[in-house]
Amino acid sequence: MPQSYTLKLETRALGAVQIMNGLIYSALGFLCFALFLEEEERKHTGYIPVVVTLTYIFWSLPFFISSGSTIIGAQKRPTKYKLIYSLVMNILSVCFSIVGTIILSIACFTYHADTNEYVWTHMAGSMLLQYLLFSTITEVICACITIRWIVVALSHPEYSEKSPSLSESSVSIKGPA
Repeated sequence: MPQSYTLKLETRALGAVQIMNGLIYSALGFLCFALFLEEEERKHTGYIPVVVTLTYIFWSLPFFISSGSTIIGAQKRPTKYKLIYSLVMNILSVCFSIVGTIILSIACFTYHADTNEYVWTHMAGSMLLQYLLFSTITEVICACITIRWIVVALSHPEYSEKSPSLSESSVSIKGPA
C-alpha cells in the first residue's frame, strides 16, 4: 500500500520565511562587504576577522534558501524522499545557523570603534552585525520548527486506501454472560 504524508499547511509559510530570510541575509552580506572591505578597509570585526564573517554569510546563504524551497516543494506533494531531503537541508541549515550564531555573537559583542569619536560607519557596522545575528536566530527557530513537523509527518504516514471510520464500523459490546 502506498503511503502518503501530511505536513501542516504552515510549513509552506515557514519555507517562505526561510527564503525571505535568506534574501535579506544576502542583502545584509553585500552591505557588510561594501562597508567593511571597500569603505573602511577593516581587517577585524572585534575578535573575528572580516573574512570569516563574510565567508560565513555567503556560504550559509544557499542552505537558508534551499531549506525553505525544499520544504515548500515537499508540502505541495509530500513523498518520503522529499521529506527526507527537506529534513537533511533543514538540519544543515540549523548547523550553519548555530555556527553563525557563535561567530556573529562574538563579532557583535567585541566589535568596537577604532577611535573615541562618532563615525557613522562604525555604528552602521555594529547594526549590520546585529541584524545578521537576529536573522540567524530566526533561521534557527524556523528550521527547528520545520524539522519537528517533518519528523511528525514521517512518523505518522497515512495509507492511501480508505479505512473505515468509527462511525462506519459497527461495534458490539457484549456484557458478561
